[in-house]
Amino acid sequence: MTDSGWDIAMSNIDAEYDIPQFVASSLVHKIAASGFRLPAADRGKFERLPDDVIARIEHIVVEAYLEAGEDVGEEILREDLWQQALISRRDMVANGELVPEDSFRERLGVTPRRLSKLLTDGSVFTMLVDNVEYYPALLADPVADRKRLQAICRILIPAPPDARFDYLSSRRGSLGGVRPTDMLNNDSDYEKLRRMARAWAAEWSRTAVKLFEGEHDNEPGGADPLYTAIAEVDPRRPLWERASEALHVHGYEWPLGPYPEARTFTLFVERQAVGDSTPTPEACIQVSASDDFIRVRVRHCVETVPESQATLPAKSKTVVDVAKKVIAHFCKR
Repeated sequence: MTDSGWDIAMSNIDAEYDIPQFVASSLVHKIAASGFRLPAADRGKFERLPDDVIARIEHIVVEAYLEAGEDVGEEILREDLWQQALISRRDMVANGELVPEDSFRERLGVTPRRLSKLLTDGSVFTMLVDNVEYYPALLADPVADRKRLQAICRILIPAPPDARFDYLSSRRGSLGGVRPTDMLNNDSDYEKLRRMARAWAAEWSRTAVKLFEGEHDNEPGGADPLYTAIAEVDPRRPLWERASEALHVHGYEWPLGPYPEARTFTLFVERQAVGDSTPTPEACIQVSASDDFIRVRVRHCVETVPESQATLPAKSKTVVDVAKKVIAHFCKR
């Protein structure tokens, strides 16, 4: 018989803490029945247990119910992950991995104005703990080549701060099992690190190109695209370069073909960061293709284009061929 979430939670709590069974049982029941958080009204009943122990037991209960295959709800799971990340960051503050601004500035030997500039251009970054900004101490390591370390930090900007910290501080298989911070003093190691960091940073943002039949100002709801291409590209690269890469690298494309001949269609470009549920629209271009010409009309675009309408000489082929020619036209501008 498969153990229930309650059974697994009780076993795991017993393995970590010397808590009477009746107390642990009451805790598990109250936590599981209240969105996997101990209600504030019941906190006094367990006043002998420190806050960090209560937080740990809440996490144990969530994990136990997940292990048992019981539904805990997506929102509760997100909240639990957030709570565990906060606990981890508090530990990092306690052990000195994260330091306050005055300490960090002293270690770097910079003025408040200079630190502000480094923060603005992404050469350093902060992590929020209990509404206070802390700096990773490794960014002020006196042994590291700080100029190179700050250059790597700027490459990593598309990723969130906690992911950047993890990248810099963890051994990585793609780097031969060493930490990025151990590859700063050797020229060849540093060049390899720059290449790998760019590839890693690009994974945090995707650019998509979608083609829909007909003329539209917004993506038509309920209609399937004629074609979709997606690529992981650094969002700091120009829009049309990213769109071109999406159409040419074949990271993801659907359907695989054959594609219809081009007549009238609308090309949409959008960008989406990992973790964001909604993409950001970046361009809408209406395209009309005849036997010898492609007529283009830009409906909206987040980057300045020199012309809102254009006629391109080209033999009409499939919608994908024409889309590539349209994107190439804007890449040259």
